[in-house]
Parts: sequence; C-alpha cells; structure tokens
Amino acid sequence: MHRRTYLSLAAVIPLAGCSSLLSSGGVDTTLGEDERVEFSADEGAELSVSVDVQEVFPLEDSDLEREGISLRLDHVENGIVDTWTVAESETFEVAVENGGKHAVMVIGGVADVTIE
Repeated sequence: MHRRTYLSLAAVIPLAGCSSLLSSGGVDTTLGEDERVEFSADEGAELSVSVDVQEVFPLEDSDLEREGISLRLDHVENGIVDTWTVAESETFEVAVENGGKHAVMVIGGVADVTIE
C-alpha cells in the first residue's frame, strides 16, 4: 500500500508548477514576494524579460515608499546575473553568459514575469 502511494506521488510532484514554464525553457507566471522560478538557458542566448507589476508592497516601519518591485535574475551556480527596479511595466534584454539553470524572483510585491 505504501509503495503505491509513493509511486503515485512521485509521478505527480515533478509536474507541479510546470504550467509556469514555457516549452522553450522560459517563464510565464505571476510571482509574489520571495517566490522563485527556475528555468534553463543556453550560453549565448538572448533572453527577453518582461515584467508587469501587479502590486507594490509598502515598506514596514517606514515613512518611505517603494519605487516599485525588485526583480532579480540569478544563475543557480554562479549567483546574481542582474537586478532591476520596476515601477509599472518594462522589458529587458539579457545575454546569457553562463548556460544552465537560472532563477527569477520578485521582491517587494507581485508581478507577472515572462522570460523567452
């Protein structure tokens, strides 16, 4: 009985969250505070990163206001590739220097993110 449960979970769990990945290895999803999505990109690829801000969270314990959300693109093994502050909607072009797994995350709000 336990073996069947494990096998059925093993078949379902790897598919969780795949709807946010494009067939080309990109991303098309809504990301919230500190959520992270991984994707693969080949060395030398040109990525188009589009961001549409849905909500900017206020700073806690401060009279200051955020200018927008922070978007961070990382190479999983080599660290930060680039960061941007986005107030409304923007598109960036990024050249991939190191192929492999990458991750994108939003800090300070919620945004729709597409990477092709």
